[in-house]
Amino acid sequence: MRKTIIAAIFIITGFAAGAQSVDDAVKQLEKNRDKAKESIDKITADPANAKNADAWYAKAQIYNALATDDKYKTSIPDAYDQAFDAFKKAFDADPNNKRMMVELYKSGFVAYEGVANRAAAAYQANNMNAAFEGYKKTLEDGDYLKSKNLSYSGYSVPKLDTGMVFMAGYTAMKLDKTDDALKYFAQIADAKIGKEADYVIPYQFLTYQYKARKDEANFKKYVELGHQVYPKDPYFITIMIDWARENNNYPEMFNGYEELIALQPDSLNNSLSYASEMFDYLFIKNPDKKPADYDAIASKIETQINKTLSKDYDPLSSNLIIGQLYYNQGLDQATEADKIKGTKPEDTKKKADLKAKAKAKYDQSIPYVEKVSSMLEQKGTLNLKEKGTLKNMYIMLGDMYTATGNKAKADEYDKKYSSLK
Repeated sequence: MRKTIIAAIFIITGFAAGAQSVDDAVKQLEKNRDKAKESIDKITADPANAKNADAWYAKAQIYNALATDDKYKTSIPDAYDQAFDAFKKAFDADPNNKRMMVELYKSGFVAYEGVANRAAAAYQANNMNAAFEGYKKTLEDGDYLKSKNLSYSGYSVPKLDTGMVFMAGYTAMKLDKTDDALKYFAQIADAKIGKEADYVIPYQFLTYQYKARKDEANFKKYVELGHQVYPKDPYFITIMIDWARENNNYPEMFNGYEELIALQPDSLNNSLSYASEMFDYLFIKNPDKKPADYDAIASKIETQINKTLSKDYDPLSSNLIIGQLYYNQGLDQATEADKIKGTKPEDTKKKADLKAKAKAKYDQSIPYVEKVSSMLEQKGTLNLKEKGTLKNMYIMLGDMYTATGNKAKADEYDKKYSSLK
């Protein structure tokens, strides 16, 4: 019995000595910080103190102090990180540790804020690697504090620290850490954050990256979210137009243009681009099959080109599109007329009507096609594309003047075609 009592007294004395050494280490901060560091490092390195909450919390206090001391900023650049990790070990070992409760978890929040400030300083110094790692660590530390429902002096880590998440994503983007940027930016977009102009960046980045990856579900998800949060930003409409074009989804692309033009009614470039896309749809993408909505689309081409012509916007392209539209419409009528081989009165009448319609369209086309020809002729030296366009204009004019009975004009353009090398 006596041996047991002596052993018990010895053990209690040992704990008291251990506690006293932790106190001594903390007290050394005011006298000799080297000794404070040496003491606490020795104590926490001892396996016997692996679960000693008092020792680990003291380390958090000491390393927070070292982090603000110019003497240690170079030799211990991660002092705040070590302080927070020590705080975690203390809390996990004993969340009711007296030293911790007296401070009301202050050292954990000091370390958390210190890592955040270090990340911001690195960003200001354009050290993106250090900034990214700092923002990432801050978010990890914040997640721990939230998971334990901790607060200090009325402050608790927000459910979504939008500024910190944004900067983690932004620095990851700058470093081409695409997967990391997607992860952080998705948190912003999924929460529909968009109070500040810069916050459009996550939505734009997400849509661009998922478009490049051909991930339709995520692409359309973030296009829709971006459009909801930033309804006046044309980016989300134009990237949807690009997606539709690449996937040959013309109804979706045309709907996009209608929305874009409604958003930017004064943009003549949008009108010209829309007309060009519709022209390609009618005559380039469907050369052998007339779409069911042919007439409606042709009418919309006229409407958009009339806008650009009225302002003399890109006259070469504008005149080219409308001139070719009328020419192709006339050619369609002429082709249908040639298919009629019967000699009955009704056949004769139908053929004559079709030829008259063809002539009317040619008469509409000729002034625009001649203007395109004149503009190209006045340029002097032409590149291969321009020369090819001019040749096509001469062919069209020769055909149209022949069809309308003006042989002299037809011959004129046939000669021009032959002389163009």
